[in-house]
Amino acid sequence: AFISYRHCELDSFVSENLHKKLENFKLPKSVYKNKNLKKTKIERVFRDEAELPLSDNLSDPIMAALANSEFLIVICTPRLPLSAWCKKEVETFVATHDRQHVLLVLAEGEPDESFPEILTYEDVMEKDLDGKEVTIRRTREPLAADCRGNTNKERLKAMDNVVIKLCAAIFG
Repeated sequence: AFISYRHCELDSFVSENLHKKLENFKLPKSVYKNKNLKKTKIERVFRDEAELPLSDNLSDPIMAALANSEFLIVICTPRLPLSAWCKKEVETFVATHDRQHVLLVLAEGEPDESFPEILTYEDVMEKDLDGKEVTIRRTREPLAADCRGNTNKERLKAMDNVVIKLCAAIFG
């Protein structure tokens, strides 16, 4: 998994704690035996501050990490849509994977102001009344978990449920 987030206090707090919790999460025995799963942990979670060496060019390692990730986890706040870098990460992942593998974590604000725009719609081909194929843009609701709270303590408490929801999606 790859965590995309805006580098500011709240977003970094959420991404750092989520990173730790996801890398330490282990499926309960009853779940993985029941589902006949071989994997019981998320093997690796990429978060740029924790994973990248000092470098002049951060683009190449980030693009490689995106390509090698099965899931993209996006920390959503009203500041996220203002980040050209986060937008590029989401667009790159969607272009090389699919939207079903993008999981959102709402850390602050409301979905309409915090979710990346590219994840709130999908373009589908349909036939119009004349039988001609046209592209229609439909609103879609991306998979999201909520860890909003008034304090970091409340966010951390909510994050336990977020981890369970994210892992449910990741492990199928």
